[in-house]
Amino acid sequence: MGSLRASVVSGTSLVRRRPLYFGAGALFFLFSIYYFIYHQPLSVAPGAARPSGTALDEIPSRIWQIFFGYTPLADFMPMVDTWISQNQDYAYTLVSDEGGNAFAREHYADRPEILDPFLELRFPVFRSDLLRYMILESEGGVYSDLDTAARKPVRDWLSGDLKSRVHAIVGVEYDQLDGEPWYGMTERIQFCQWTMAASRGHPIMQKIVKEVVKALHEMALRHNTSIAELKPPDEEVVEVTGPVIWTRAIMEVMSEVTGTTMSYLNITGMREPRLFGDVLVLPIDGFGTGQPHSNSNTDDTGDPYVRHMWKGSWKHGWGS
Repeated sequence: MGSLRASVVSGTSLVRRRPLYFGAGALFFLFSIYYFIYHQPLSVAPGAARPSGTALDEIPSRIWQIFFGYTPLADFMPMVDTWISQNQDYAYTLVSDEGGNAFAREHYADRPEILDPFLELRFPVFRSDLLRYMILESEGGVYSDLDTAARKPVRDWLSGDLKSRVHAIVGVEYDQLDGEPWYGMTERIQFCQWTMAASRGHPIMQKIVKEVVKALHEMALRHNTSIAELKPPDEEVVEVTGPVIWTRAIMEVMSEVTGTTMSYLNITGMREPRLFGDVLVLPIDGFGTGQPHSNSNTDDTGDPYVRHMWKGSWKHGWGS
């Protein structure tokens, strides 16, 4: 049986190139993860987001996940295993609450209009949403929630001829098609933000970071409170930092790069990946398989890249 190692690079909690095995090795792994995310500040190489208008690099071989500690980490270990074991040549980083603050200070020191609101945030799901966007804007790579399982290696997400042309990958979460709106959905098309990928400095990530901060200020003003005191209901979460604002940012950027007015009509009913500028849009079964709507397959037969396990941890303990 192979051994496990938790490697620390530049103070970052980083688990690399080792499949997980449960038993003594798993206990060591869990201890190491807990130790590093709670006791080591996250220090990363400096590098602000790439200025707009400059050429983008390929999506880097990095996988990011976020754990703020308000649910047991052990609940997610089988899913974490899928990301590590299927992507052994990728750097894997699990970012803690403290590590997120260190990351923000390192990358946004010269952008107080982003840094200050992020550090002020106390509502965990707002922090998690904004942090994932900041990570991909500043460093690039693949972000995925802890309650997702990789169904194919990231290197297989793009064929050879697409690797240099694609600088962002997004997936459909919801497609109303010709039916009635699904409960809780306000858009005919919605992109998921439990999994996403982008090159450093991609315009989608630049836009979403700015739009989320703007929306947080507007929300605080509406409620006559501070960003630190925000404790919204679920429907405002999806609007202000979640999939609704994420979907609108994607549509706006794709409209800009294609020179057209993008709408749900460009996406609805698609069954194969489709390229809009440098943004690859995956159909419902790319990141959104296993759902009871949108013609999603329920048995992983639709060539899924990722399976969302719907732990819903963001709805538990997030007001504490």
